Amino acid sequence: MTCAPRRTLLAVMACCSLLSLAGCASPPLRLYTLGVPPDANVTEPHLSSRTATIAISRVILPDYLDSQDIITRQGEEILRSSRARWASRLSLGVTDLLTNELSNKRPTELITDQPLADVATMRVQIDISRFDVAANGVATLDATWAVLPRDPNLPLTRERAHLVANGSVSTDADVAALMRELVIRLADRVNTTIPAVH
Repeated sequence: MTCAPRRTLLAVMACCSLLSLAGCASPPLRLYTLGVPPDANVTEPHLSSRTATIAISRVILPDYLDSQDIITRQGEEILRSSRARWASRLSLGVTDLLTNELSNKRPTELITDQPLADVATMRVQIDISRFDVAANGVATLDATWAVLPRDPNLPLTRERAHLVANGSVSTDADVAALMRELVIRLADRVNTTIPAVH
């Protein structure tokens, strides 16, 4: 007689536990990339055997940034998003976007971040020392870069940039969009310092 009520009580408790776990389930984790420009208006380049090759080295970022965490800064505190992550390490995403932007600006040259079969005509090394999105919506990117020609008799180019953008940071998508804007602006600056290849 006493077993049946006890079993019923245990069954009710088990159901309540399952329901409370289901109610506490967090929303699915979102994955973001910095994105690449749309390909609709990009014409396919025709490269010859004499086409100049420009190798883009993997971008260097501070250790605390070079992960899959999407972060914002509040003063000295780093805030990591619990709802979203980058699809790959941030340095890979930045390198990919820079390479695509430069490729679209220089369609007659082979610009790649992949290994080459031979020595590149020139190499671009980019070091980002600061890439912060503050909780107040101010994003800052500080970078230095060097353009190294294969020919040691040609001059080495060194340059730096300090870029600032403002926007909403209410969602992770907003943070990603602000960072994408700064990387595209950095690509514009880097492009102006890459000499024409004759």
